[in-house]
Amino acid sequence: MRHLAFVLVSVCAVFCVVMGTAAQASAQATSNGESTFQTPWGDPDLQGVWANDTSTPLERPTRFEGQSELTAEELASFTAERQGSRDEWDRRDYGSGNVTDVGRAYNAYWFPIPGNPISRTSLIVDPPDGRVPPLTQQARERFAAFAETKGLFNTAANPEGSLWNGGRTDSEPLDGTQGGVDGRGSRADNPEDRRLSERCILWNPLPRLPGGYNNHFQIVQSPGYVTIGSEMIHHTRIIPLDGRSHRSQNVRQWIGDSRGHWEGDTLVVDTTNFTDKAPFRGSFGGLHLVERFTRLDAETVSYEVTVEDPTTWARPWTTAYPLTNLRTLVGGVDEQQVPQMFEYACHEGNYGLTGQLSGSRAVEQDAEKATRQQ
Repeated sequence: MRHLAFVLVSVCAVFCVVMGTAAQASAQATSNGESTFQTPWGDPDLQGVWANDTSTPLERPTRFEGQSELTAEELASFTAERQGSRDEWDRRDYGSGNVTDVGRAYNAYWFPIPGNPISRTSLIVDPPDGRVPPLTQQARERFAAFAETKGLFNTAANPEGSLWNGGRTDSEPLDGTQGGVDGRGSRADNPEDRRLSERCILWNPLPRLPGGYNNHFQIVQSPGYVTIGSEMIHHTRIIPLDGRSHRSQNVRQWIGDSRGHWEGDTLVVDTTNFTDKAPFRGSFGGLHLVERFTRLDAETVSYEVTVEDPTTWARPWTTAYPLTNLRTLVGGVDEQQVPQMFEYACHEGNYGLTGQLSGSRAVEQDAEKATRQQ
């Protein structure tokens, strides 16, 4: 425990120094009063609390096949549709019985109104069809072995299934059973069988795409470093900008090993060295990301990420969407109200894991009892 405490203190010390230095940064003013969004040491200023809560789907829906942009009328209609989708979680008419009822207990109360969609029909900008490229046969075989080891079943055993693609596919009902009859599609013999998010280790590996809630990030800068803190299970990326090489391939991390540099006003972040314990849509340790952050104005950062793994997809693919300053989402703040992220206290009152394990033991006991009575 002393070693763990030392690591935590060391990480905190680094982040606290960065936070303290960055508190001095602000957008600089030119002679005509326009902001250049520059730190005191001359780097482009990306700092702030940002949200990636757009409700545009990652992949282009089949109804928009061949259409990359929405008209003004289509966008207005789609916005109303997406904002109203939160109420879907309160419906019980998709199915009957305990499975649906329990699955739908995670209802609209837990979800904010989705953010407005952008004018594009998908977040994916390349390939042009707005879809994730096909998986390689190697990726399917690799994931099948992983699924067997973890005891995954139903759509959770499929890297293109609902558990891995943001909640569901176009053809799956919102009945709470996505991924299997327990709503998660994995066994519960041991805590290690459950998802990393349920165990409060990691919500999703990088890239963190828009989700149902907690879509906030805090960017903080100091000379030579950029840090990006994630609201969902609070991991922080500390990204050096000094040109150092990546760590040895023998060192694998939950959110990879990131290195950054500036290309004009754009921060480019190259991330490798992912662990094979946190797959992203079928990709494991071979995942390679190139992210691009560009400050557009006071309230917007353009974000683009290219995803590559030749052992997983037929070709690289790229997604792009805006990050919006939290001030815009809350209607503006004054000097006494600073946009902030609240602590994601994942383990506080977390009775779900105990309940799932206890429930599985009860199911096993019932099955054993039924066998004895035959």
